Amino acid sequence: MVNVVYRIAATNILSLLLAGCATQRLTSSPYGPGWPAVHADGHNTDYSPVHGAASLTLAWQRKFAGTINLGPTTSRDGKVYITTSAAGCHLYALDAQSGNTLWCTDAVNRLAVASSALIDRAGNLYVADDEAMHAFNSNGKLLWETPITGFPLSAQFTQTGRLIFITHIGNVYVLDRTNGKALINGQSLSPQHLLPANFDPVACMKGTAACPCANTLAFDAQTGRLFFTYWQPGTAAAALWAMKYTERPRPAIRKLWENNSLPGGSASSPDVSADGSRVYVNDNSGHLYAIKAGNGQIIWQYTIGFNPGGSQSTSPEGYIMPAGANSAALMCIQDKGTYPALVWHNDSLHNRGVATQTSGSLCYATVAADSGRFHNDLVVTEVVTGRVLQRHHLPGTTLFTVGTTVGPEGNVYVPSFNGYLFAFRPLQSASPK
Repeated sequence: MVNVVYRIAATNILSLLLAGCATQRLTSSPYGPGWPAVHADGHNTDYSPVHGAASLTLAWQRKFAGTINLGPTTSRDGKVYITTSAAGCHLYALDAQSGNTLWCTDAVNRLAVASSALIDRAGNLYVADDEAMHAFNSNGKLLWETPITGFPLSAQFTQTGRLIFITHIGNVYVLDRTNGKALINGQSLSPQHLLPANFDPVACMKGTAACPCANTLAFDAQTGRLFFTYWQPGTAAAALWAMKYTERPRPAIRKLWENNSLPGGSASSPDVSADGSRVYVNDNSGHLYAIKAGNGQIIWQYTIGFNPGGSQSTSPEGYIMPAGANSAALMCIQDKGTYPALVWHNDSLHNRGVATQTSGSLCYATVAADSGRFHNDLVVTEVVTGRVLQRHHLPGTTLFTVGTTVGPEGNVYVPSFNGYLFAFRPLQSASPK
């Protein structure tokens, strides 16, 4: 009888330990510190918890031969990762302080330019092209590669630390990030015969019907929900979809809802509010939406008056700064719960990129320079007032920028579509919140 009691007790203790391990997998973030994902984090917020510096100075600049489509990602060990379409290397690791190349690789092809490298807490990075998802360590060693169909526009981590992404034709993959084993191997959201036969880069830039899934999914680790825009073949408009990822009894995704209120498609990735209760997304008819994460109902709609060329930046306090497009004005909107409110709008600042927010209520945005149509400046503004604190010219013909990111040391990185990358260093110290 004593042995039976001991066995029961041991079984109960083991169950508790296993449950504890499962809970740890659910609550411990797999994301590395810094700016580890294309839009900063799993929620796609384009917001940094680093206390931003009001005063910056240009530290270095690089010019790559090809295009840059997305902002770089950064790691805590002082590396900046950027993808380009230039011949030869398509993934670069740069030194954060000097901009010098630490290593580069041609193990990914030119379509890796559609993704930013995703970085986990061990410093490993994950980036795909149109042939495979690839994993590298921080020194550039190829760890594994898994064949895929189509190409994703960057990836995220699940609540259990798996790698999750959707290719541009709507195939969903979930991979074990330690070895690349497929847990969900290209589950298609639509019948294969309905999918576009050819890759259309313009459609993927604009999020139209010829590129059904043209953005990065947002993932909420607390609920296991993923959100993404999808123009289902044969339908009249793009939609915001919500699905749920689970691993028990086996890895699976199931559709929760869709909201098909995105006329013209969407060129911006959805982002999730800090509390996970709502999702923000743009259409191609000049509107910004707040949508209930639980059921897909529209909470409010706001007319921004232009089709943004990227994703909005959203702070934990609900301040939203849309990305730019042509001569769109830099603006700030606040989510008031049941309605949006315009905080400020500056017609003299023509937004030419992603207006990234940081802790300390600062924003780093690129705007049209006075010197010419294809020249731009970086401005530091106060989020709540719109007051411009500092303005720096970006040397050269920079067209437009494609995603301003912030490193763990407070450096601000600004890439242009035509291959420039600028790094600005704080004149005052920046520290994590």
